Amino acid sequence: MILKLLLSSYLLLFSSEPFKYSSVKNPDNYPLYKTRYEYEIYWGFINVGSAYIEVSDVVQISSGAYAYKIVSEAFSSSFINNFFKVRDKNIAYLDTNFKRSYGYYKNINEGRYSFEEYTVFDYINKNYYGEKIKNGVAKKHFGSLAEDVFDVLSSLYLYLNPREKEIDISNIKILTQKIWNLNVKNYGIEKIKIDSKKIKAYKLEPKVGEDGIFVSKKGRSLYVYISKDERVPVMLEAEVFIGSVIAKIRNFRKK
Repeated sequence: MILKLLLSSYLLLFSSEPFKYSSVKNPDNYPLYKTRYEYEIYWGFINVGSAYIEVSDVVQISSGAYAYKIVSEAFSSSFINNFFKVRDKNIAYLDTNFKRSYGYYKNINEGRYSFEEYTVFDYINKNYYGEKIKNGVAKKHFGSLAEDVFDVLSSLYLYLNPREKEIDISNIKILTQKIWNLNVKNYGIEKIKIDSKKIKAYKLEPKVGEDGIFVSKKGRSLYVYISKDERVPVMLEAEVFIGSVIAKIRNFRKK
């Protein structure tokens, strides 16, 4: 009983995000601050939930190093909660100059599948370290860090960045619990329909080693549709345990 209480207390502490960076004084000076994308999620014609991705803050990592705090959350609808409750949260820290990221935090709850994980990218000491808790079991991970890397969520913003041409996207490294090459298949431009509006968008399939972006299971894919003109992620299509779910943009706010 005592052990159970101690474990519960530990999990509660871990659930409060492990990063404690200070906000900058003038976040409005940074172009992505408060950028927000909101989505409705569908399985077939059934609305099963909602999600958002937002740059919620700008923080100071160290002297001269600043980062966008990116937060993504997904929620199943009240009806779906009775069958398959989803409460997912991802946090990432992307350098304001898009040259690297500084770590990530995940809290994933999908039906009976759940885990928490964080990793800190410590460039000063040239290493990374973190921890994952799954089924009440904590496992640490660490390693050396000799180059700039990105987390999974931050890598999406490399395609939304108006200065993309200055970044060699073909050579991006992604760090989860180890370092992977980011591979992105471009299917070209497709016409998609959201409500009554027709949109031309690039269809991309990002892959990160054994992991897909926002896809927790091995072997399942995610397709990201980025509008040609405004560079907005207008739709996401993810393979799930039966069929696929589609997140269609409902609203977005850009500075």
